[in-house]
Amino acid sequence: WHSDREEIGRTTPIASISLGATRNFQLRSKANGMKDRIELSVKNGSLVVMENRCQEEYVHCLPKDGSVLEGRINLTFRCKSEGKQSEGEKEHERRDFWLQDLQKEVDKVDAQTREGSQHRVDDDGCDLSTYVFGDNIDTNVDLFDTHNITANDDQGAIYMMSTNIGSEIYCAAEVTEAVNHVDITHDWNVVARPFGIAGYVSCSLSTDIHESDDEDSHHECLSDNSSAGPQLESKLLQLRSVHNIIQYHDHFNLQDIVPTTATDEDADIKKQIQAIDGEALYQFYKRRLMDGTASISTLTSTNEPSTFRVTCGRIGGPHSFQSTQVEFEVGGAIAEFYESRGVTPKMTNYDRNIRVDILHTDVIVGTQINVDDLSKGRHFIKFRNPVTIKTNLAYCMIRCAGLTPGQTVLDPFCGSGTILLEALEMFEKQVKCIGLEVNKRAARGATENAEAEGVGEDRCVIHACDARNLRRFVGDESVDCIVSNLPWGVMTGEKNVNDLQTLYEIFLRLSWYVLKPNGRIVLLVLRGLQLTRILRKLGGRYRILRCQVIRTTNNLPCLIVVEKLPVDILNLDIKRQLANMSSYVNFSSEMYHAIHNESISDQATPSRQDMKDERLEKDRQKIGRVQPDW
Repeated sequence: WHSDREEIGRTTPIASISLGATRNFQLRSKANGMKDRIELSVKNGSLVVMENRCQEEYVHCLPKDGSVLEGRINLTFRCKSEGKQSEGEKEHERRDFWLQDLQKEVDKVDAQTREGSQHRVDDDGCDLSTYVFGDNIDTNVDLFDTHNITANDDQGAIYMMSTNIGSEIYCAAEVTEAVNHVDITHDWNVVARPFGIAGYVSCSLSTDIHESDDEDSHHECLSDNSSAGPQLESKLLQLRSVHNIIQYHDHFNLQDIVPTTATDEDADIKKQIQAIDGEALYQFYKRRLMDGTASISTLTSTNEPSTFRVTCGRIGGPHSFQSTQVEFEVGGAIAEFYESRGVTPKMTNYDRNIRVDILHTDVIVGTQINVDDLSKGRHFIKFRNPVTIKTNLAYCMIRCAGLTPGQTVLDPFCGSGTILLEALEMFEKQVKCIGLEVNKRAARGATENAEAEGVGEDRCVIHACDARNLRRFVGDESVDCIVSNLPWGVMTGEKNVNDLQTLYEIFLRLSWYVLKPNGRIVLLVLRGLQLTRILRKLGGRYRILRCQVIRTTNNLPCLIVVEKLPVDILNLDIKRQLANMSSYVNFSSEMYHAIHNESISDQATPSRQDMKDERLEKDRQKIGRVQPDW
């Protein structure tokens, strides 16, 4: 059932001519669809004219009919004023271009934020009071400008780390810390989103090795760093924010496969990209190998025969191929090209795992260094919650919270305890963890997980309780940071969504009391826009430091970092103004108390459905007390 939204605001009718099979056309009122409705049998050649009132007050449909075996074409004629949009068309445009409009608004706010924050920096260009993990990472760097090397240069191998799209700055910050501890002569360059590819971070030797004018000095540098590769790989394999690590070989865009005869129209190019199949991928990559544009150096690094397999990770689309087709076709091209060098494909017990990852239209090729996903298998020894945050995201959130050894972290929605277990492992059990979980089974499971990793209640305690009662278990100003994956409410109805909004607000109000001054709250929440509005509502208590959208599986939650202000500055400012102006008015004691009263209830406000249910229950109780006549 629908109405033609683009017709809203017009006064002209629309006419539809039906050609082909006979179908039933139904029309019903938006206000009283049970009584005010009609059904028409639309035959071949029928003309149906709907006045504009039909779009504003009625909805229509052409219901599915399994008995119809013939085709049908419907021609609709509309009256449109030249250069003038109806209200319905404007609504269409707002819905179609909401993402672009949102991006423009975000860019404008970012520009204003940068202009307003230029004075709040120290000698290193960073305000330590507001620094969040990853702030020093620049994502606007061209990898080719930074790495003056070729993919075939063994001394200048580029390592690429895959992570969640949106969390590249956290991964890059961790990689920067890791490579700075590698004992070599020269520095490493770390770039988030190299080549503009989302979900990846690159790492390679600094360009000063390759730009040396002295040839002897150049070879001496390479000799001094001959062990840099193994050292770096060892460090990279200890990263906690990544999924996979590859040695980079090649990258291209699916648009490169589109014939050069394609028009410049975005729609035409997009359609041709969507039409690319496995055979086109095979032919393209075979040519790329043959003309020397691409090379898989790890397959020819030894003179002995070797085996490989191709693994594909695919994100975005739509694509006309599946991941298995990519593995088969690209693997076939690689096998045929390197067959003369003793390289053969093998699905199990292989020597090299060549990854061909496709992110929308970007394709990256490299040899996987790790065996299994580095974000898996770290915890959940005893119990696993049905919905659980990935450990690499838990790591990023803890780093954003600024947690250090000896401090206390609270997770009011701990589930099976992923965030708390990650914090304990990161700091070698030198932090204190407190968890709250309303589900008793999950609370017991989180406790079992902590015990399985050798953590007692002196370091990690889990309470089975509602987060709205956290002050019963957590003292005021006793927690250094709060890190939590809030309930998302994806599968809930309207009543539950209203409850979520109330839950978020009560949780943030109570958290202000248990946090130490300048303590941070780091939250992962699907309803990021809703939560930021609540935070602005509590603007005197918190300062928002970062809001970052991150892709998880097929969702787009928001990672929000806020800092507790030592005092409620808005509350304090209002009190100061009231004190200054009290001498200018004469009012009763009741009015004075009304103005100065700041107490509010921290209990959930009942929704309309709750109040309706309560009235129905009272009515049922009254009926039960009435003695029946019989």
